[in-house]
Amino acid sequence: MVRNRWLKFFLLYLGGVVVSLSQLKLVPIQNEIGTELDVSLSSVSWLMSIFTISGIFLAVPGGTFVTRFGPKKLLMGLMGCLALGNIGGAVSSSFWTLMISRAIEGISFSMIIMVGVVLINFWFKDGNSGTATGLWGTFSALGSMLAMNLFKPVAQVWGLRSLWMIIAGVSLFLLCLYFLLLDEPTSRTIAEQEKDKGSFKIAIENKSIWLLALAQGAMAFILFTFINLYPVMYTQQYGVSETVANNYTGYFGLFGIPFGAFAGYLIDKTKKGRIIIFCSFLLMLIAIFGMGYLSNEISFIVQLFALSAGASLSSSCVMILAPKVVAEERLIGASISFINLFYYIGIFIGPPIVTKVSEVSQSWVVPIYLLGGVGIIALLAVLGFIKVNTEQQ
Repeated sequence: MVRNRWLKFFLLYLGGVVVSLSQLKLVPIQNEIGTELDVSLSSVSWLMSIFTISGIFLAVPGGTFVTRFGPKKLLMGLMGCLALGNIGGAVSSSFWTLMISRAIEGISFSMIIMVGVVLINFWFKDGNSGTATGLWGTFSALGSMLAMNLFKPVAQVWGLRSLWMIIAGVSLFLLCLYFLLLDEPTSRTIAEQEKDKGSFKIAIENKSIWLLALAQGAMAFILFTFINLYPVMYTQQYGVSETVANNYTGYFGLFGIPFGAFAGYLIDKTKKGRIIIFCSFLLMLIAIFGMGYLSNEISFIVQLFALSAGASLSSSCVMILAPKVVAEERLIGASISFINLFYYIGIFIGPPIVTKVSEVSQSWVVPIYLLGGVGIIALLAVLGFIKVNTEQQ
């Protein structure tokens, strides 16, 4: 077993990045996949969204799995599912078999965040858990940046299915490292933590948690729609080359990396969590509408930065503020699980709906306004959250 907790965190973080790479590997090659399978862009969007279907069903009972199997065994199981799904995808020859393989891959995404938080709180119980948790939340942004910049040229050199085989191999390698090097809480400790989580029914009676869940679901709808469709928007709306469009989308992930950790620092330092979450969602909303009025490279970068910062800050603020509005500490786990349920639903339905709207309208203007409407819903949920918690003080 490794004793250095930051080295263990690094290994865990690598697993999160690989899960993110698996989720986003279709984005830079979606046109090629559509051509190979002879399906429309909206069908390819379902291939991207099906990755999160497991999260809708496993987000809530995930805590029970952690208690029963332990976070280390569950993490190894998630890597095994990731490898199995990618091997299946590498040998699949039809849209539906690829769809099934993507759902198997997605089991890893459904619980990786929760398992990571459990392990981080065990390894860093003597301090720095907040910093580690903030850094943990950036794995998706790093995965997005790497996928947008690396996967297109790799696929051109070694073929489309090489991406599946690479991820499968890395997943199996990490599974072995986790078995050999990581430790975990004892079953008794996990059982004690489970008792503290309390009743899911009691947790969702909290109006603030419902409002945060709605805001987080809308944020996920927006964020992952842009992550999946940014390259297509750039090429079809603004005539940007596919290579440049993928590079821009890679910047989106790069910009988002520091803001997850920064949100926690900002809230702890200023004690102005409600103001910060409002400004974060407002910034995201402004950036959405800005997507319809880009004119040059500078405007592209500014819009990317604003949306990336707004979405990353918004998501982090929700996860940081949620534990602060529950009546008892034992209800935190159930409350976070409920918020994650909305998060996975937003990821699942966002890209296919927006893609279909673009195909019907033959334009990206209508989809951008649709995303803006979802952003307004998110901002109204945040305002409701602020109002409820102001009245309770």
